[in-house]
Amino acid sequence: MREYPLLFSPHKIKKTTFRNRIFASPSSLVWPDYYTGMPDESTVYYYEEKARGGAASVTLSESTINRTDASRRPNNDILVPDFERLIFPTQGWLKVTDGIKRHGAVPSIQLFHSGDTSEPVFIGGQAPIGPSGFTKENGTLVKEMTEEDMIRVAEEFAEAAWQAKYAGFEKVMIHGAHGWLLAQFLSSATNFRKDKYGGSLENRGRFPKMVVKAIRQRVGENFLLEYRISGDEYLKGGLKIDEAVEFARMIESEIDLLHVSAGSYYDTKQYTFPSIFLPHGCNVPLAAAMKNGGIQVPIVTVGAHYHPRAMEDILETGQADFIAMGRALIADPQLPNKVFRGRTADVTPCLRCTNCLGGKYDGHNECDVNPLAGNELYTLRTPAVKDCQRVLVVGGGPGGMKAAITAAERGHQVTLVEESNALGGNLKFADWDLHKADLRRFKDYLIQQVEKNKIQVKLNTRGDLALLAKLNPQAIIVATGAKAKPLTIDHSRHAQVLHASEVYTETIKVGSKVVMIGGGLMGCEVALYLAEAGIDVTILEITDHLAVDSNRIHQAALFEMLDKMKPVVHPVTKATVQEITSEGVIYLDATGQEQRLSADTVVYAIGMEANDDIAEELQSWDGWQFFRRVGDCTGPSFVRKAIHSGYHGALDII
Repeated sequence: MREYPLLFSPHKIKKTTFRNRIFASPSSLVWPDYYTGMPDESTVYYYEEKARGGAASVTLSESTINRTDASRRPNNDILVPDFERLIFPTQGWLKVTDGIKRHGAVPSIQLFHSGDTSEPVFIGGQAPIGPSGFTKENGTLVKEMTEEDMIRVAEEFAEAAWQAKYAGFEKVMIHGAHGWLLAQFLSSATNFRKDKYGGSLENRGRFPKMVVKAIRQRVGENFLLEYRISGDEYLKGGLKIDEAVEFARMIESEIDLLHVSAGSYYDTKQYTFPSIFLPHGCNVPLAAAMKNGGIQVPIVTVGAHYHPRAMEDILETGQADFIAMGRALIADPQLPNKVFRGRTADVTPCLRCTNCLGGKYDGHNECDVNPLAGNELYTLRTPAVKDCQRVLVVGGGPGGMKAAITAAERGHQVTLVEESNALGGNLKFADWDLHKADLRRFKDYLIQQVEKNKIQVKLNTRGDLALLAKLNPQAIIVATGAKAKPLTIDHSRHAQVLHASEVYTETIKVGSKVVMIGGGLMGCEVALYLAEAGIDVTILEITDHLAVDSNRIHQAALFEMLDKMKPVVHPVTKATVQEITSEGVIYLDATGQEQRLSADTVVYAIGMEANDDIAEELQSWDGWQFFRRVGDCTGPSFVRKAIHSGYHGALDII
């Protein structure tokens, strides 16, 4: 018997059979052509890889329904009634749907209108439209939709759905969540109308229901419609689960699946993409509430699912019928196949860092842990080598381990040396921070993969010329990481001054009051760690913003956590540290006034710098045929740089 029988059981809805209960939710790292809005080859490969990995359904992300007022960025997918696209769909969409179908998955596409979140620059200079007229903080005027606007938009949704059906999609997801147009009508936080489209839930749901009915009439009864809703927007005055259930009753006769998400574009993105501060599967209670509320159509739950046992339990207890996964299938599209074949330990864990989705919409984002994601068209996999070489990797952090694993998978003979007594590098701190459980899981996964690939590991070993003479490697990869920038202010008078990374060590006692010098991502996260232990922390940041080196989604989640701890966390921006005394810290505030803070411990997080002390020594050895620096020893960055450069460095050994 299979270990997860329900998770891998087929499920038929109308004429469509899903091979298992795992859906690839709409989450994209690739965007269409900037000018045409049509998918290119990279889009085809990206979605095909998810189907190849074993997902039952693969949904394309946020496809706008018109060219006039629906988009929120210049390169959304476009599904519109256009003669050229209608006659020649094989130039774009049919390639995507064929790619998904050839691997046994059901192709789906998410239809979307951004409503008042758009900007004139994205929609030909005109004003965005929404349920209510208002002026945004940036001065953009939003036009209140007339009934004629609503009829037009409903027809455009319907036409786009028909276009999707014609292009080979077998399911359409109607995006009624996350603060986009349909959600704007449904939510009291954004709908202030006084007519029959505002006020009561019945009125607020009238336009979304109009859209659903228009789509159903256009595509027919056998075509699958999936409606996406935020079970809770986590906004003041926003949609809550009781109203979400009631609205679901209003539309369930027209839909085939209900996809229950959470959060909103308006300030609660961290619930749409559940952050490291939320539990895995945090939206399951919202899906279960739909079930308990009597909703009869199959329920899809989405939100940081990762462990197959937990997913099996969700299905077994009847809380949902399908599990949708976004970032987890970016980190490892082969997750369904690996779990099905009993290889759960080989699944690359998602960090939930949201760097994949939280960056600027520049047309191409990347995954920290999967160098292939979004690069399927351009990036080589791990081809076997004809000429096995002796490879020495110096440094046992994430970059070094990824390089060693990749080289070993290709068939090279690999030795990995690490100067400390354990692998992990700068990820070791994750063992102490409960919020870093995903990062710890990834570190442990890399270590497990090193062991699985029978890589010779030498701990407490320094990479030097003597070692090279002994091992005689043909290829050398240096991955010695980064080290803390030294504190240049004299701190000799204070009894305890520590770098932020040292705070995690259990043996260090920081006292009851800490001053954190540096309010970047590391400083803020360590401050949160201390505050949750009941320690009073003042963060001194020289610029006017905290955590500027974080992506916008993680930043929002981090700020929410810091706000909750404000009784013991005191952020101070535009603060220039002048002196560290025996009592604490003297700094100048934003007005130039001198301020004094007492501190049992002064902690600093003022950045990192490359730890490349031995690279030149190793490169001077004349026996190597290949030499490469990877990761932070070429300049400090995030996990992504270490993993990607380690992977590509190992690929370059020929």
